[in-house]
Amino acid sequence: MDWQENEMQEAVSGLAKQIFAGSTQPWKDLVDAQIMDLEGTLEIASLLVACGRAGARVPLFETLVLGAPIAKFGEAPAPGTVLTAGLVEAHSRDPRRATTRCEGGKLYGEKVCVPWASQASRIVVPATDGVYVANLADCRIEEGTATHDDPVGTVVFDGTPCERLGGDEVLDWWLPRVDVGVCALLFGLAKEALILTAKYVADRQQFGRPIGSFQAVQQRAADAWIDLQAMEVCLWQAAYRVDAELDSARERAIARYWAAEGAHRVTAAAQHLHGGFGFDRDYPLHRYFLAVKQHEFLLGGANQQLEQLGDLVAQA
Repeated sequence: MDWQENEMQEAVSGLAKQIFAGSTQPWKDLVDAQIMDLEGTLEIASLLVACGRAGARVPLFETLVLGAPIAKFGEAPAPGTVLTAGLVEAHSRDPRRATTRCEGGKLYGEKVCVPWASQASRIVVPATDGVYVANLADCRIEEGTATHDDPVGTVVFDGTPCERLGGDEVLDWWLPRVDVGVCALLFGLAKEALILTAKYVADRQQFGRPIGSFQAVQQRAADAWIDLQAMEVCLWQAAYRVDAELDSARERAIARYWAAEGAHRVTAAAQHLHGGFGFDRDYPLHRYFLAVKQHEFLLGGANQQLEQLGDLVAQA
């Protein structure tokens, strides 16, 4: 594959960087720029990398990735509509093993840790016999706050009217894109955390010289850079195969492993090299660290990805 960004990816990255850097209302500006109309996996991944690097608190992943089945298999929502999905239940992180059920065109069950539940208009709901979409105004929502301070909620369906989007074909199309989206966010978050660290160790003085000149600091930062390179190459390999509609199960498992494990190690190294200063709420690093913790375990962390990869190898 060609590892270079295509023209559309470059344009998306540049525009997103400009909006996130200078806008006081980034969500509105993203919608106005029609950047929310993207459909290609590579272009959406580039946008999510930019979002991660900016540490932007906007429902971009939720609307473009978690809510994607609505436009693909149903009726496209109005521009600017915030979407989300209920991937997780109290006793299951696997959307293919959901216990939420549909009876007579109405949903019954509960989804937990639903991002932006109170702000979104519609929710994609994996259930026992298919995938549905419902209006969140028809649901009971118990509001909460995630690890990275973004809003989440428990969504309770008690006879909620719904529309069926389809069955396994929806999950087969959707979940690979969720994997790529998580990898892109984690890569962007980890990359910016390491950039902040490089600037810090270049400026922080100890014993009359920058701490970045110490061999132990250089080794720790170099290991983090290697992790970041592994995350990047695996992300684009998986994104390319999903975009080209090629079998991507192995590539996604590898990318998800490196995204979870790599982002954890990079942000841990960043905090270590900041000597605790990174946890200061007036300094941005803590936001990247907490956001990585939030996204790292979505649909299974590093260990679960290795188990899945092992199963795929055994089946080959």
